[in-house]
Amino acid sequence: MKNIDDLIELIMGDPKIRESKTLGEKVYHDEPILKRASQLVRDIVPPKDNTPAQLMEMRRMVYSPEAQWRSREWLFGKQGSFMADFEDSFEKIIPFEHYFPTYNDMTLEQQRTYFTWRTRIRRGEYRETSLSYIFVYVYELINLIGVKNAREGYDRLEAVLEHYGETQPKLKKFVLAWLDDMVIYYGLDIALLNSSGILEFDDSLCVLLDLDGHTDDEVFSALCTMSSYNAEKSAFYKTYPEEFRTVAVRSYKAFSEYYGAHRKKTLFEKLFGKSTISVHQMFGSAVFCYYRSSPQNSVVIDQVRRCFCRGGEWFTEGYAGKTHGNKQVGDFFRAIDSIMRTGFDFKNKLQAPDITKQLSKIINEQITILQDEKRQAEKLRVDIDLTKLGSIRRAADITRDKLIVDEEDLEEDKSPQPDMQEDVAEESVQENTTPLDSGEYSFMQALLYGGDHQAAAKNAGAMPSVMADSINEKLYDIFADTVIEFDGDIPAVIEDYEEELKGMILP
Repeated sequence: MKNIDDLIELIMGDPKIRESKTLGEKVYHDEPILKRASQLVRDIVPPKDNTPAQLMEMRRMVYSPEAQWRSREWLFGKQGSFMADFEDSFEKIIPFEHYFPTYNDMTLEQQRTYFTWRTRIRRGEYRETSLSYIFVYVYELINLIGVKNAREGYDRLEAVLEHYGETQPKLKKFVLAWLDDMVIYYGLDIALLNSSGILEFDDSLCVLLDLDGHTDDEVFSALCTMSSYNAEKSAFYKTYPEEFRTVAVRSYKAFSEYYGAHRKKTLFEKLFGKSTISVHQMFGSAVFCYYRSSPQNSVVIDQVRRCFCRGGEWFTEGYAGKTHGNKQVGDFFRAIDSIMRTGFDFKNKLQAPDITKQLSKIINEQITILQDEKRQAEKLRVDIDLTKLGSIRRAADITRDKLIVDEEDLEEDKSPQPDMQEDVAEESVQENTTPLDSGEYSFMQALLYGGDHQAAAKNAGAMPSVMADSINEKLYDIFADTVIEFDGDIPAVIEDYEEELKGMILP
């Protein structure tokens, strides 16, 4: 007791305390030692003027006997259910900041500010407010407070993300995770998980697990989804997209085959590991009341991932990782980009990452194979010059006209012809070894040796321009160019080919 007396004397000896008006003016009255619980609640939470009775009743729940041993999540769920349809129209706006906030962390005026803001939110008025108020509303939605079903809660939570996500990055991070948890916990449509990229990640894994069952385009797309290096933004890829895709897919398949033959684990296991089971904290960091709903026992998300509940605890079975986050795939793409730039003499070089000699060898082999294929295809390519179709048609018309003979012409041909055998014998006839017919041959003789090309064309029954087109077409395979050009209406042999033509066509 002496120590207590000394402590009291020390405290009361402090001049600041002794001179305090609060201490000096405090009047104490007799109080009953024992009180009923209802008396205690009324004393702790006295009624206030103009305060909604429902709100006051919610505040008194904190002091109920059950609340003394229950968790704060339980109390939040109890108060939230009680106030699910409550509306308010408080004029003041009182700020509120608190970690993991609940109704119990607010003053009376803060509670009225919150319920007024929530009333407007439910009417579609998304006004700016304290982040802690928004979190309380989010907690209500994941606990299905104030909504008819889980899908309505999901949709309203998406609306919160849409209106506040960009200005509140902390809120966005948590809401994205909790949206996915709502899908799993309440058994909503699995397609809603797309917001986090889980399905895209797993779809790519499924492709890479079964290379033979998917097209090259699907394999390349899956690798792009996994890669931390964005190959499609590369300057080389933009110049040679088809070549890059071909080498990338072939190299990956060849490297996968190499691992299958020479390594204990597959290339897929090296890059993405094995499927594992890990604890999944459902609605992590949120004020969530597990007692309020009946969760699913097991949810199959896709071919390589599922969630299940055992003994009240949730687990995830699947592959770890995220889209565009695999550095090993990124190095694989970057190595291809670097080596191909060298192989294709690309002007801008790229530093290659550290890769194995075997992978470097495979990439170089695939580049060589691709280049050989392109050279072979180039040899077999047939170019068709559509601009020549007009001259071909005209030549065909001339040939057709020559083959059509009238009956009168046939009768004239039957008349006796003078014997020219002696004249022919006396002339030295040069055999025509060119692809030109006799009329075209005579036309070229006239152009090369100063003859009358007009007469030669007339004797052949064609216009000079038609004759020139036909000759150019037939000699293109030899010269790979036109040999006759026009200076106005006058045809002339191109000087570069004149001597070679004279060696083919004699006077």
